[in-house]
Amino acid sequence: MGDLVVHTESVKETPRHFRLEAGDSWWAGVRPLFRDPDAKLDAPLVAEFEAYRLGARLLFRGRVTGELELRCSRCGEPVALHLSEPLELLLEPAQNPGLIPEGGIELDAEDLELGRYAGDELDFGPVVLEILALAWPMQPLCSESCQGLCPVCGAVRSRQACTCETRQANRPFAALGQLLEESRRKPRPKK
Repeated sequence: MGDLVVHTESVKETPRHFRLEAGDSWWAGVRPLFRDPDAKLDAPLVAEFEAYRLGARLLFRGRVTGELELRCSRCGEPVALHLSEPLELLLEPAQNPGLIPEGGIELDAEDLELGRYAGDELDFGPVVLEILALAWPMQPLCSESCQGLCPVCGAVRSRQACTCETRQANRPFAALGQLLEESRRKPRPKK
């Protein structure tokens, strides 16, 4: 995680440009935190920002960019995730430095643009990880019109048509759905 470290004494009153890069070794350590075990880092995650002091506070403004390859949640085909997310972080000195986690930065639980710092080194690994986690799609799709896989032969329906007969599977809650529909059609008694 040494590639993502900023030394606090290097942040001055005049803005200074920083470029931090999270490569394959960083990705190998954090990949198990994400649902897609096949996700690959195609281009390093880069945090580029301006940093400067406001008294004892430290302000960081810039972007996190990079590219990952995920799997489509419908068909399993590769999906490119082009990451370009803002990074804005204002760090206050910690009142109790002993409570700050290793790495010197503690993000605010309610506002990720605020936090506290302690020590000489600030590890931006958790900041980049948080930005990536918020940008990660709930269901990555190769396209909005992806038809997924054929449940019979496994063909990718978006690429090839199959002649498999697909029957409506047993739906255990179909009867409840019918009851709900019937209750919506009945007139409601007036109060």
